[in-house]
Amino acid sequence: MKTNGKFLALLLLLIGTSLFSCKKENNEENELATSEDMALSESTFDQIFKEVDGNASENGLRKSYPIITIDSASTPRTMTIDYGSSNFLCNDGNYRRGKIMVSWTGRYRDINTVIATTFDNFYQNDNKIEGSKTITNTGRNTSGQLTFSIVVDGKITNTANEVITWKSNRTRTWVSGENTRIWLDDKYSINGEANGINRNGFTFTTKITSPLSIDLSCQWRIVAGTIELTPEGKPTRTIDYGNGTCDRIATVSVRGRTYTIQLRK
Repeated sequence: MKTNGKFLALLLLLIGTSLFSCKKENNEENELATSEDMALSESTFDQIFKEVDGNASENGLRKSYPIITIDSASTPRTMTIDYGSSNFLCNDGNYRRGKIMVSWTGRYRDINTVIATTFDNFYQNDNKIEGSKTITNTGRNTSGQLTFSIVVDGKITNTANEVITWKSNRTRTWVSGENTRIWLDDKYSINGEANGINRNGFTFTTKITSPLSIDLSCQWRIVAGTIELTPEGKPTRTIDYGNGTCDRIATVSVRGRTYTIQLRK
């Protein structure tokens, strides 16, 4: 069969364009994957901190899920937050199931207090959360604000059964809300570094270049600040969480282009 030369040229052009488009889309997806995974890790472990703090203030008096059990006679003291085996809709709009287990050596506001959090078959928004988070009260800074060392060694298995690992060493400063019993008015500032492995198996490192602003009244938690993120084999990109507005939007700037990502709960 003879083939018209112009038709063949057009066919090759269309195939080439299609392949280029797919490659471009895959490249953009790969550029954003690490940024999205890092943002998910950031927000997940900060939301868990808020959940632990909020449930601790209830003093174990709730009569429905989550069931809170506190052992104040043990050393260190322990608390188990049990959401049951089915998804429970929490006040912050997140679905949780399984258990969060907490131990603490003293009051949250006391210097040198250590609060350790681990998990038992725990899921947040159907993402399985494993690992540990340790908070150490390191006293007040020169401005009189309480500071905390926050160390996370975590693992997230998302709803597509993809695994994200996350290790961070941060300093958290309690900016406002310390003098009230309402956690929703609490605001924190975070500095430090982290590293991990994204859903595709590539390593990454991060460094906060402008302090992250955490607003516990916002369901997305991180409302401002910038991070430099360097994925394995790729150039450093900047993630910008905005100027303080409570929304789920962040931007990623890399290779002279800026992408918009939506923060996931």
